[in-house]
Amino acid sequence: MSNSVISSDVKIEGNITGKGSIRIEGNVLGNLQFDDVVIVTGGSVTGDINAKSFTNEGSFKGKVNADNIELKVGSTSRINLNTQKLIIESSAIVVGKVKCGDPTKGSEQTSLGSTNVKQQSLNI
Repeated sequence: MSNSVISSDVKIEGNITGKGSIRIEGNVLGNLQFDDVVIVTGGSVTGDINAKSFTNEGSFKGKVNADNIELKVGSTSRINLNTQKLIIESSAIVVGKVKCGDPTKGSEQTSLGSTNVKQQSLNI
């Protein structure tokens, strides 16, 4: 597997697909399909993400389908997400819809208004 990086001085408009992981330090306007997607502090993505794991430390707006999702301290997510495992850290800002759980057992959905999460766990 390879590791790809979109550096902080790069802006991409268009869809990006690959195997392995991608680290977004710059700006992407388009859809991403990788095994692992990480948006770092200062990075931003507007589009849809399909991945095994997704971590947001920066800014994201769009839909996510991933097995594992982590929304880190200081991140902003305007999101419609579908996942089996969700971790939201303290001070992560989350606005959107969440579908979380084992798809074989049925998932439940909840809507999150503009939420500044304070060390909270969502068991849905």
